[in-house]
Amino acid sequence: YNEYKSYLRGMPDDLVVYGSCFVAPCRPLLIFLKQNHIEYKYEEVNVLRNEHMTPEFLKKNPKHTLPLLEDNGVYISEVVAIINHLHDKLKIPRLEKEIQTQVDQLLSWSTENLHWDVGFSYVYPQIYKDLALTKESENETLIEDGIKKICKDLDIIEYNYLSDGKHWLLGLQTNADIAVASIVVVLQLVTFDFKMWPNIIQWLSRVKELPYWNEVHKFHNEVVQQIKDYGTSNGVE
Repeated sequence: YNEYKSYLRGMPDDLVVYGSCFVAPCRPLLIFLKQNHIEYKYEEVNVLRNEHMTPEFLKKNPKHTLPLLEDNGVYISEVVAIINHLHDKLKIPRLEKEIQTQVDQLLSWSTENLHWDVGFSYVYPQIYKDLALTKESENETLIEDGIKKICKDLDIIEYNYLSDGKHWLLGLQTNADIAVASIVVVLQLVTFDFKMWPNIIQWLSRVKELPYWNEVHKFHNEVVQQIKDYGTSNGVE
């Protein structure tokens, strides 16, 4: 996980980022840090071993969510709050107010609502035993409801943000594209078919070409490839 550490700018002892290679909302923050050449110390939290639920971590973040930023003993959770804090601390220029507000809205929506629909209501109950409901019938209902929510979410992206030939969600490339895409690609873990959303397919291709995307999504990409290889070896297309 060393590729997530950057040593280009800032004070390494000041900023500590707690994240997990399994937690998609961490990735937009890591890309933001790299985009702005911010130096930080990275601490991997193994959520599969419930390290985010230990008394030590809960003292830092009672909500037990990731990512988490530690800045000189102050702990900040939620991607938008962390990025805004870094904008203020390091005097990083913001976009024009109207556009920045829309970016922040999409960041919040993607890492909270969209991630809940894609992850906890659909993908994770299929691949992580601890996140599946105990009764198989209830888990199946959860997943069925989840796919309905996801279809609505993808329709919003397809028809409200990527219609009329738009290349980017807000007409210009912003961190909102990276944040939303980081959650959407979680669907690749269950070999989701995006053919009903052609604009999203093209948009994802563009986002994946952005600097630092492949570096930060290296673990995710490797898992997706393993799933594809497994399906191919077992005759699954």
